[in-house]
Amino acid sequence: STIMPEDILLDDQELETLCPEVPEADRSRLLPYCLYGFRWAIEVIFYEQKTFWSFGKYMVRSKNGIESYVNFLAIAYSCVQLLPFKQERYAHLKEESSQVKKQLIGMAIQQEVFFYTFVLSIENRIKSLAILKTYERWAEEKHSF
Repeated sequence: STIMPEDILLDDQELETLCPEVPEADRSRLLPYCLYGFRWAIEVIFYEQKTFWSFGKYMVRSKNGIESYVNFLAIAYSCVQLLPFKQERYAHLKEESSQVKKQLIGMAIQQEVFFYTFVLSIENRIKSLAILKTYERWAEEKHSF
């Protein structure tokens, strides 16, 4: 920002909210650094999405595509970051890095998909066997009359 710190008009309570760790006498003067802290958190999110989530080379050409991509990515990223705080079985990931969370949760999703597909294939075989047995019984009963 090109705004001078003294031109940012905030009351003491707002300054304390924005810069709680800065001594009261220095808050007005150091306000730009405090505000940059918020911006830096956003930069970390984009860095993690590009680096650890493999979206660094993802390209979209339309405005709607870009908006959809950003929204989707923000939702997915937020879900992975919040999951350890919402589900007890992932609580051990609270202090882990973004890439570790992504890796472990991704592996859990792969296992769930594999298990679901495996169970479906077994269910389909069981249903097929049941249909075949029913048909065989019907055929036997029909020929016995």
